[in-house]
Amino acid sequence: MKLIFWSMTFLVACLYVKPVVAENKVTPQAIIFETDMGNDIDDAMALDLLFKNMDQGNIKLLGVSVHKNNPYAKEYIDIMRRWYGYKTIPIGVNSACVTDMECVDYCTKTVQMKTDNGMPLFAGSKNPKYEEAVPMYRRLLAKADDSSVVIVTVGFSTTIAQLLESQPDKYSRLSGRELVAKKVKYFSVMAGEFNIPEFAEYNVWNDLAAARTLFETSPVPMVFTPWQLGEQVHYPAKSIEDDFAWGEPHPMVEAYKHYLQMPYNRPTWDVIAAYYACHPESDCFTISEAGNIKVVGKGVTLFTPDKEGKCRILSATPKQREQILSYFKTILTTKPKCK
Repeated sequence: MKLIFWSMTFLVACLYVKPVVAENKVTPQAIIFETDMGNDIDDAMALDLLFKNMDQGNIKLLGVSVHKNNPYAKEYIDIMRRWYGYKTIPIGVNSACVTDMECVDYCTKTVQMKTDNGMPLFAGSKNPKYEEAVPMYRRLLAKADDSSVVIVTVGFSTTIAQLLESQPDKYSRLSGRELVAKKVKYFSVMAGEFNIPEFAEYNVWNDLAAARTLFETSPVPMVFTPWQLGEQVHYPAKSIEDDFAWGEPHPMVEAYKHYLQMPYNRPTWDVIAAYYACHPESDCFTISEAGNIKVVGKGVTLFTPDKEGKCRILSATPKQREQILSYFKTILTTKPKCK
């Protein structure tokens, strides 16, 4: 599958995607979501998109892993999974995260929101069960079919590097690198920039060693959503203000309103990486030739074409960017299946 993956055609229209009909018997794509939830609002929007694609039967979200060192980050993910009707999806937490990130963010503010009578606005689990991230990955991957899982990583590469370097345990006799090689189809990575000279992208320079480990030694293919592509597709504040009048508070919308002073339009870096993982066949994307990516200096990413390389980079024409935004405005504003 690792070689076949690169030859996939891009023939499916990329506006609203209908649920898979039963007679097609298409297996939903298994996905694990790796996030630094709270650092930017696009993480919350990406998780919304993943839940909506669960509703449509396109994917099966196996788990969510968070590497932001804010206790409210995991609690925000917990209220998200409950609100969307997927309260049993496991949440992994990286307690050994190497970066020190600001804790006062939209996760904190949204989790702490109250009703008029002082009750939490969004219900969290009474006894939430959080796992250590790397063991969760190993448990989920060990149970998965070979070459079946797509890992969407939209933050730092910290946890993924730790996974690759992990040792055999009770879940698998394989090393982390061997387990990923056996079970993971590809990584959908939001990181790097390849057109702007000397541009050190945020997700790279925050953990340089981990980025090098993933980008330069991954045993499976990687598809990169670069900084420039996310910057070219902005989600409009007007949609946040006008398109979610469902009669009840919405945790993604409230988080959006808490992130920056409204009204503001926001780039969709992480949302694009999640979209690609759900619909890699979409004609909304232009995908580069194969190559290798090297991290130099303080986080600059360099791409070198190589037919045997594991890396490819997404881009989009103006027309494709319009299609991507149209899809986002449709899928994100769709009412969840459980509501």
